[in-house]
Amino acid sequence: MTDNNSNIPSPNLSTPQSPTPQEEGDEIVRHMAVESQLRGQESNLQELVSRTLASMQDDEDDSELQSLDKRKRNYARYLLYVLAAVVIGLAVFFLKGLFNTDEIRKDHDVVTVAEKYETISVRGCSFNMVSVKGGTFTMGVNTHDGDEDNDEAPTQTVTLSDFNIGETEVTQGLWRAVMGELLIKPDGDNHPMKNVSWDDCIKFIKRLNQLTGHHFHLPSEAQWEYAAKGGCKSHDYKYSGSNNIDEVAWYSSNSWDKGKDSPDFGNHAVGQLKPNELGLYDMSGNVWEWCQDMYTNYDGKPKTDPIATSDAGTFRVNRGGSWDYISDSARSANRRNRTPDFRNFNIGFRLAE
Repeated sequence: MTDNNSNIPSPNLSTPQSPTPQEEGDEIVRHMAVESQLRGQESNLQELVSRTLASMQDDEDDSELQSLDKRKRNYARYLLYVLAAVVIGLAVFFLKGLFNTDEIRKDHDVVTVAEKYETISVRGCSFNMVSVKGGTFTMGVNTHDGDEDNDEAPTQTVTLSDFNIGETEVTQGLWRAVMGELLIKPDGDNHPMKNVSWDDCIKFIKRLNQLTGHHFHLPSEAQWEYAAKGGCKSHDYKYSGSNNIDEVAWYSSNSWDKGKDSPDFGNHAVGQLKPNELGLYDMSGNVWEWCQDMYTNYDGKPKTDPIATSDAGTFRVNRGGSWDYISDSARSANRRNRTPDFRNFNIGFRLAE
């Protein structure tokens, strides 16, 4: 039988020999070579790490630049979107103005029906002054239905010369054209000017006369009532132009009582209801209107072109009622008075010449 381990060399069991000096030197050299190689590898590794970090920093800088460029592009794109939206909005607004003629007519157009009038323009704003033929009328209450006040009697016979009076109340658009600013919260250019005192009206008229060369003034109380009653064409209506107040006046029932959430609440654009016999609008209702006169009681004596400027109190007359007052105030004969510095949201004026 063959022994399978017979070819395996026997281990050398002799005592290991100490290295010779030559061998020891060689070992030192080998160790130094290895150490040098390791140092070289360490240096290379450090260089590799440094390059890697530098590369990463460059990539980060490039990323930040790209991000900044992206933000700039996004901002520019946003500005373009906003500009486009503004342009589209303006286009829609103007196109709506061009094609919605019914809406414009409802709030702005005044239909002139007066037989004789003059159109006057100032700084791009136009208004009409209606010619009124003078005559004789009874000033004061001419009906006795329980609505009259004590200061509307005794009646007096008054004769007036020809004069001109505003087709409508002075509008906010006209005030802005003349004075340059409103100093009130605007309702619309064709709404009556409001919250103006008698003193404010005088300043406005002085400026308007300088701009136009005309001689406008507030109507006298007699001129106002004569025009409100239809002048020489009068039908003796209770209100200016009708016995049915809703045909001719904005007053509490069709305005104030509607409540603040209603579009009918507040004053209305001038000239939207029926005019009176002379073609004048809103002499009943909408806003109270200042007159030139100081307030005095009637004395029943006949008068010609009267105007109370002396021997009177400090109060000034206002007429016509307003959108927040009851129907009684809108009667053509009704009178009211306030101090010249009084202002309120329901008081304005119209011109005379």
